[in-house]
Amino acid sequence: MPDDITRSGMSQSSRDVPRVLAVSELQPRANSATSRSARAVTDETVGATRLLSGMFWSDEGSEGGWSFGDTDPGIAGAPYVGVGEEVYLCLKGRVHVEWEGGEFEFGAGDIVYWPNNRWYRTRVLEPVQMFYVMAPPPTSMWGLFERVDTTGAPVAE
Repeated sequence: MPDDITRSGMSQSSRDVPRVLAVSELQPRANSATSRSARAVTDETVGATRLLSGMFWSDEGSEGGWSFGDTDPGIAGAPYVGVGEEVYLCLKGRVHVEWEGGEFEFGAGDIVYWPNNRWYRTRVLEPVQMFYVMAPPPTSMWGLFERVDTTGAPVAE
């Protein structure tokens, strides 16, 4: 592997170099009883300051929500995460989305763009595996809980 490309976890004094992050090496943590996340590209992991990315896995019936924008719209079930945009690449599963402009569904093989100044609520119809990118990183970062595997089973730390 060339010197300027490193694998996650290898010592690297410079933060401004390409990185290869293996999905199999991510360490998911529980978001809830039905959803888990692994943050991959962050300030802490690679020095990224303009975006955040990772993976999440959610069980059928899992519900979520968030809102982007210049101000908090105060929508129940759609907590405010600040100004931003997000992109999902759905690798597996199916999701129903409610937003201020209506409803839609997406699934495996779809790329979804979530614009700023909108709120969203989601319900997982079939278990999902999703890659996401947020830019800029959220201003109100939510905490993740105990370490689990991608199925939600606890992992000893």
